[in-house]
Amino acid sequence: MKRIPLLIAALAFSLAAAADAAAFEVESLSLHLALAGKKNAGPPETLENHLILSAKGAYRCVGAAFEDEDYREVHLFERNQNGVFVLAYPIPLKRRAPLAYRLVIDGVWLADPNNPRKAEDRGAGVVLSLAEVPYLSDERPGDYRLLAEDGRTARFRFRGTPGEAVAVAGTFNNWDPFLHEMTETAPGLYELELVLPPGLHYYAFVSRGEYRPDPLNANKATSSEGRVVSVLVIGELAAKR
Repeated sequence: MKRIPLLIAALAFSLAAAADAAAFEVESLSLHLALAGKKNAGPPETLENHLILSAKGAYRCVGAAFEDEDYREVHLFERNQNGVFVLAYPIPLKRRAPLAYRLVIDGVWLADPNNPRKAEDRGAGVVLSLAEVPYLSDERPGDYRLLAEDGRTARFRFRGTPGEAVAVAGTFNNWDPFLHEMTETAPGLYELELVLPPGLHYYAFVSRGEYRPDPLNANKATSSEGRVVSVLVIGELAAKR
């Protein structure tokens, strides 16, 4: 788990309390009604791609910070007509662990008292609350992050039928259809991470003898053989695009 920075939130919290909270600013009527009609605080719930948190007590201000944002932002709850503080947090893109969060109640950081699932972050010396959520799929062009945070590691992902032999071929391996074989990490899901040198790369997936462009990468080009292939830029060129 990532370490939670030691923040002094009291001043920021008192200023934020004076502003209008955004918990009910949702497009869905059913989500709005669920927030407005909640009568008691309880464990986390999910509804329409949102995580719903709640708290009840003689509090002035309640907020929550989440691990996927590195705890850098406090999202304010809004108190409904029943005196329950509620928050609808949009579920982030797909991850492989429960969503960790902490509450901030009247400027004090603490675990969610209504959530029995907790874990200790020993590095930061705090207790986190955990929520199982149906993460949104990032398998859409524009959402999937082909490059890792280091800016050099390409995270290739391909969906096919289970039991295939799938490889990545491109200018970085002279279009060899066997050199970089992908691993089937789940039925029909093939993945491979490659550290590539800076520059302009063209690539495609080799599946059942055919070269297929990456459906998660919107950048396409036509090869000298007339195939549609995908384009990946690494390094300074990527920053300028």
